[in-house]
Amino acid sequence: AMVVDIHAVLLDCNRHPQEGSMSTTMAGKGIKGNDGKAARLSLTTQILSIFVLAVFAVAAIKTLGSGKWHSKAAAHEEHQLTNLKIREIVKDDSPPVADKSGSSAVLHQDDPNNNLIEITFSNLDGKEGSTGIVVLKLIPEWAPLGVERFKELTAASFWEGCRAFRVIPNFVVQLGINGDPSVQKTWRSQSFKDDPVKTTNARGTITFATSGKDTRTTQIFFNIGKSNAYLDKQGFSPFGEVIKGMDVIDRIYSEYREKPNQGLIQNKGNSYLEKEFPKLSFIKSARFVTEADI
Repeated sequence: AMVVDIHAVLLDCNRHPQEGSMSTTMAGKGIKGNDGKAARLSLTTQILSIFVLAVFAVAAIKTLGSGKWHSKAAAHEEHQLTNLKIREIVKDDSPPVADKSGSSAVLHQDDPNNNLIEITFSNLDGKEGSTGIVVLKLIPEWAPLGVERFKELTAASFWEGCRAFRVIPNFVVQLGINGDPSVQKTWRSQSFKDDPVKTTNARGTITFATSGKDTRTTQIFFNIGKSNAYLDKQGFSPFGEVIKGMDVIDRIYSEYREKPNQGLIQNKGNSYLEKEFPKLSFIKSARFVTEADI
């Protein structure tokens, strides 16, 4: 870095008054003599001296400006600005979607002891816009693995849009194939182990469907019959029960019975069901709730 000694520069100028001291020239001989040449020379010298001093001053300022104190100050300002931007980006004052529409599946899910799920069904009785609310109580003591999977699917908003594709009066209401084939494909490969049967398949209980040992994935059924106890011996383990809205379950459209093809649902999703079976009742939303919400 260039270091400038301004005092030395001024002292050097005083040693050559004929080149740089306007005050000496004016006090002594004025601006005349030598036909004006001396005056012109003195003025030129003084202007040159001022220019040189200005150059040195600018250089000195630049040198000081590049010092460590300046870098630290700039870094501090940048840090403060970055923090401000982060706070502005992170801040979100928009109201929770769940509180407005009830469609959020993550409400209260962080509480491991919260086992209440609110489900809104639509197309009840096959009528568009007809809705009803069902509240489920999950019971880990009955089937901990089943409860864990159901909560996982709820948190992932898996149930929204799922059609009740198999409804047999006085027996079961079955659903659990996602309307998006790509989503269903992901979950279909994630089978989980069976839970021992610890309670009977009574009316109002909810159970995972299975095609054999340890093959449960996403399909569930509501027991709507009063004589489904024989399912117990076949390994169907209830993991929860309806505590509110059983009348809503009874209104799920049943005229199609078992006509929807499960293979086509897996491959084409809701595009197939909406075209071929438009009256099917379906889950509009599923979310975690507390006792204060119901």
